[in-house]
Amino acid sequence: MHYLLQIVYYSIYNVFNILKSPLLWVVIGVIYIQYRKYGKMEEGILGCYKVSPFLNVLLSTIYGLIGGILGSILLMYFGITIRAMDFYFILPLALFLSLIHPRFICFSYAGGIISIISLIFGWPEINISEIMFIIGVLHLVESFLILVDGKSSKIPVFMERRGEIVGGFSMNRFWPVPFTILINSGYLHPVTVFAILGYGDFVLSNFPEKKARITASMLSLFSLTLLILARLSREYFIFKYLAAIFSPVAHEIIIKIGRKMEEKDYIFTSVDEGLRVLDTLPKSIGEKIGLNPGDIILALNGCRVYSNRDIETLLFFRPKYIWMEVYDLNKRFVTKEYKDYQNGISHLGIVVVPKIPEQIFIVEESIAPVNKLIKNFKKRRCRNKN
Repeated sequence: MHYLLQIVYYSIYNVFNILKSPLLWVVIGVIYIQYRKYGKMEEGILGCYKVSPFLNVLLSTIYGLIGGILGSILLMYFGITIRAMDFYFILPLALFLSLIHPRFICFSYAGGIISIISLIFGWPEINISEIMFIIGVLHLVESFLILVDGKSSKIPVFMERRGEIVGGFSMNRFWPVPFTILINSGYLHPVTVFAILGYGDFVLSNFPEKKARITASMLSLFSLTLLILARLSREYFIFKYLAAIFSPVAHEIIIKIGRKMEEKDYIFTSVDEGLRVLDTLPKSIGEKIGLNPGDIILALNGCRVYSNRDIETLLFFRPKYIWMEVYDLNKRFVTKEYKDYQNGISHLGIVVVPKIPEQIFIVEESIAPVNKLIKNFKKRRCRNKN
């Protein structure tokens, strides 16, 4: 017990001590730029920030520090040691793989591939068990962060699926995770290193909160299985092969399952009668009266509504009191009311799924740099032929 308390104290001390490092603030700056980028998309759709980029960075940093402490405790408790040389092979391969697709920058792919090459050819000489253990711990920390913070930055988006516009949410979170690990360079010494963990997902057939829980559950199962294989590989050589193969294959299966889930029945589609709510703005009337994503507004002040323009027309003269008929997620017909006798009511502050696309952002999934080059090359060839 005393040994564990020492590890906990040492992990907390080292992780918080890293706040003095300029490199950490560079990492935080990179994360801020990412949140600014997604914030502009959010502002374009909603007209405002739900959460400012600064607050997003602050929350991400706090959760990242907590994740770093948990990761450090696990790595030090199990006595995981690495050689710096091991990552000289993994990092360049991870960067190369990211050119094929951004998700391949994850160490589960590069670490698994390098480990398989090492097992077959005997080069490079790396500590496969320890590398697999580190990958497992990092993904366990990531699953924790997705569970507690993955849904915090959800942006309503529209995507084209099966020839129609479908509403959904884009979830993007980044966490700076400093963690302490033992380096073997002739003698053992602790070093605090950085990792940027990220979570990016589109939600079309689920609600963001549920999708984050499902993803975190699958990722934690992946992590625990990999940790068990890594532990067994210390004693049984065959498990080195199993861990090396499991790391990239199981990670890819998780991603495929997640994507398959989003190809089922879409939740946020347009309806013939009324308007389906996709999201509400912070502190808006829609939020105050309890409109939820997926609710269908059937009528406003006794008049049927079929488009945003219908709502704008009914609110043009700023009525002091409104009531609306809503078909909610529990399949109940409810009436919601709101009054503002001082200022009147000019807007509801909601995002709806339109029947006919008007002025909306249609988001496409990211294309890898290599695929972009191939696509541009094909376009140029077609132009030259013409």
